[in-house]
Amino acid sequence: MRPLEEVINHTLANVTRLPEVQTPLGEAGGLYLAGPTLVKSPIPPFDNTAVDGYAIRLDAGLTRTSTVLHVIGTVAAGDDPSELVVNPGEAIRIMTGAPIPPGTDAVVMVEDTTSEGDAVRIHRLPQAGENIRRAGSDIPAGQYVFGAGTKITPAVRGVLASLGATDVTTFARPTIGVISTGDELSDAEILAPGKIHDSNRPALLDSVAALGAVAVDLGNVGDDPEAIRYAFETAVETCDALITSGGVSVGDFDYTKAVLRELSDNQITWFQVAIKPAKPFAFGRVGDTPVFGLPGNPVSALVSFELFVRPSILQMLGAKQLFRPTLQARTTVTLDHKPDGKLHLIRGLVEQDGVGGLRVTPQGQQGSHVLTGLAQSNAFILLPDGAQVPSGEGVEVLLIGSLDAETFSPPGSPHTEDGQR
Repeated sequence: MRPLEEVINHTLANVTRLPEVQTPLGEAGGLYLAGPTLVKSPIPPFDNTAVDGYAIRLDAGLTRTSTVLHVIGTVAAGDDPSELVVNPGEAIRIMTGAPIPPGTDAVVMVEDTTSEGDAVRIHRLPQAGENIRRAGSDIPAGQYVFGAGTKITPAVRGVLASLGATDVTTFARPTIGVISTGDELSDAEILAPGKIHDSNRPALLDSVAALGAVAVDLGNVGDDPEAIRYAFETAVETCDALITSGGVSVGDFDYTKAVLRELSDNQITWFQVAIKPAKPFAFGRVGDTPVFGLPGNPVSALVSFELFVRPSILQMLGAKQLFRPTLQARTTVTLDHKPDGKLHLIRGLVEQDGVGGLRVTPQGQQGSHVLTGLAQSNAFILLPDGAQVPSGEGVEVLLIGSLDAETFSPPGSPHTEDGQR
């Protein structure tokens, strides 16, 4: 068996980042910037008010006691006040975001005033510059923001839009094909005897799309070497990477191995990874196209995706951060397994424990064919070979979802396999 870290490193060493492209900002969500962005104009571009109120001159002989000023007009957001003149004893009504009129040096919040016809009574005199957002206070001109590898999130896209960007330089969005193999798979609503619905392909397609890549559904292929060969040849000609599930173990009908070996000129490596689940995994290239061969059991397929495919797709996208975070959490049950040379990834739910820490509870049956346990989970508990962790002690967890995400919760108590209490 091969250590997990060795297989991850081998896979990433053979996956390259995609080229830089110009992408319309409106289509760039989820992509990654290919370089830093230069701010040519300050943000905000002019001094503006942070509140509704009155712009005033503090050099007009005002006192800290109640003061009445004549209101000479109103400045709304989008107005140009450059021609306005504010004399001593005057004020201008101003709305949030509006430019500061020349000669004024503070804004009185409307809550600190009382309107008296065409005049305003000020109950609290502000400090110089109070309630004024200065030009460049967010980002000054000439500064670089958002280095290479920054993901274009809604907030990042908003900042780029505020800079006037219409196109941005990103790494290309990869197209990832997904194929399931096996005679037992069926898309029919009513299953024939011996058939099952394919859960791998839908789950893998969603997993790919969630990363910002284009997920291409290439369907199910039966255990027919010629059909598998045709499907794989077509996929590698049209996709930047191919994900297959099923046919990478040691069964008599695991034709995926033979076809990939032939198409890749023996450039595919079959691994027995020292983990449970997801021990079998295949990776290599057919021409220039990376191919990931995942096991057929549903949980194993998704574990393989998380550990090997997800960081590889993120590397293709140009992301800086390739891996999920690991945290420490307190197990609510005793965890152990007999020594078998493997790292066990136990599906678990991590929650706040109410006292500033985290607790984790295994979810559902832990068999590699039982997908409901993973649907209830937001983490993998990383249990080293032969380890025993008493209830209440800390364990390392790999977070695969949000701490506040809703998960599937069937009625009844969760069950665990033998050796996990």
